[in-house]
Amino acid sequence: MKLTNWQVFSEKEIKAVNEASLDILEKTGLLIESKTVRDLLVENGAVCNSERVTFPRSLVNDCIAKNKKIIQMTDRNGKDAFVIGDGGVRFAGGHNAVFVMKDGTGERRNAIIKDIEDYAKICEHLDDIDIAGVPLNPSDVPPKTMLTHTVAAMMRNTKKPVFYSSESKEVNLSIIELAKAATGFDSFKERSSMISQLSTTSPLYWEAGAAESAVECAKVGMPLAWLPQPISGLTSPYTVAGNITLHNTEVLSAAVITHLVNPGTPQIYGAAWTSYDMRYSNVVIGRPEEALMRIAGAQMAHYYNMPSHSIGPDADSNIDDEQLGWEKMMSLLAAISGGNDLIVNSGMFGTGMTFTNEQLLLDNEMNRFAERIAAGIEVTEDTIARDLISSIGPRGDYLASDHTLKYLRTGEHVEPSIIKGLNYENWRSNGSKKCTQLAAEKVSKMLEGENKALLKADVGLKLSQILTKWDELYK
Repeated sequence: MKLTNWQVFSEKEIKAVNEASLDILEKTGLLIESKTVRDLLVENGAVCNSERVTFPRSLVNDCIAKNKKIIQMTDRNGKDAFVIGDGGVRFAGGHNAVFVMKDGTGERRNAIIKDIEDYAKICEHLDDIDIAGVPLNPSDVPPKTMLTHTVAAMMRNTKKPVFYSSESKEVNLSIIELAKAATGFDSFKERSSMISQLSTTSPLYWEAGAAESAVECAKVGMPLAWLPQPISGLTSPYTVAGNITLHNTEVLSAAVITHLVNPGTPQIYGAAWTSYDMRYSNVVIGRPEEALMRIAGAQMAHYYNMPSHSIGPDADSNIDDEQLGWEKMMSLLAAISGGNDLIVNSGMFGTGMTFTNEQLLLDNEMNRFAERIAAGIEVTEDTIARDLISSIGPRGDYLASDHTLKYLRTGEHVEPSIIKGLNYENWRSNGSKKCTQLAAEKVSKMLEGENKALLKADVGLKLSQILTKWDELYK
C-alpha cells in the first residue's frame, strides 16, 4: 500500500486554527496599501478603517468555497503536461537564490543570465524536476526587467512550466505577455504554463505591489501560489501553532482577494516555513520545527480544498557537508510524506541564498528516492511471488528468472543516476569520487550536448519584442 500521509494536526486542531484565523480576519484584519484592493474588498462587504481592512466570516467562507483542488499545467507551448493536486507530487527547481557557488569551494559569485540558460537546459534532462522555478537573480541584465529577462531566457531553453515570483505589478504584466506569446492563450484559468508566487508581508500586511500583482494575475486566471513567510519569534508568534495560524490567516486573505477578482482562479496554499535562530540572529529553514510545519501546511491546504506547496529539499548548510544531507532529506521527507502537491527549491542551500546545478542533480535524485518511499509497497499475488519462491526452493537464485526480468525496469527498485553502489575497491579504482564530483561531470555532459528544447524562431522573436518594449518603458 501507499504510505499514509503524515499528520501533525487532528481534525479538531485544524478547525481551531481555522477559527482563530477567521476571528483575526474579522476583528483585527490586515493593513492593505493598495486602494484598488481596499475598494474591491469594501464593495464586497469588508470594512475599511484607513488602510486596515477586516473581513467578515461570511465573505471568507463564500470565497474559499470557490477553491479548486486540481490545476492543469501545460508546457511552454501550451501542450498539456501534468496536473497539480491529484494526490501525486511535483517538484520544481530553484527558487530565487542570489549566489552561485564556485565549484564547491565555499566561495560565491553573483549570478548572470548564462547561469539561467544553463539551468534551463539541465532541467530538460531531469525526470524529477517537473517545473523550472526561477533559480537565480542575474546581475547582468537591467534591474527593473531582470525577472522578465530571466523568464524569457528559461522559456528559450526549456519546455517545462515556469514558476516565478515578483511583487511588481508591471513585472507580472510583462511575464503574462511572455506566456501569452508562447502558448497563444488569452486566459490561464483552465490550463497554464506558469505559476506566479506572491507574498504578504508578515505580520498581516499587503504591500501595494503584491496585492495589485494578485489582481492582474487573477484577471487572466494565472495560477497563484501564496507564500507568506512569518518568521517564528520575529514576525510571528514563537510557538509553532502560532506561526501556522498567522500564516493561515494571510493565505485566507489572499484567497478572498483573488476570488473577488476572478472566481475560481487556481490557487496554491504555499509556505516557506522559517524560524529565527536567537543565538545567531539568523533565519533558518532546516530545523525539525520547519519539517513539522511542512506537514501542517499540507493539512490546512487540503482542509480548504487547495493544492499545497512547500519547500525542499532544503538546508541551512552553506556547503556540501553532512549537515546539508540530513537537513535536505528531513525537509523533503516531511514535505512529501505530509502530502504536499508541489515541492519547490531543488538545487538550493545556504538558507535559500545559494544555488548550483550540481546540487540540482543531486536533489533530483533525492526527490526520486523520497517519492519511492512515499509510494510504499505494492502487494499482489504476483509481487508476493509465492509460487516462484516454492519453485526455486532452497539455495536457488532468482537472477535469471522471468519474474526478476519482468520487474527489473518497473521502478520496483530505484535506479540512481548519480550515486553508485560500488564496494571500496571499485570506488578507489574509479577515482574515489564524491557524489558532488559525479554530479559535476554529469552537468558538463548535459551542457555540452545539443539542446532539443530551443524555442521556435518566430516565438523567440515575439519574446525579444516584449523584452525590448519593457526595457524601453523603464529607460
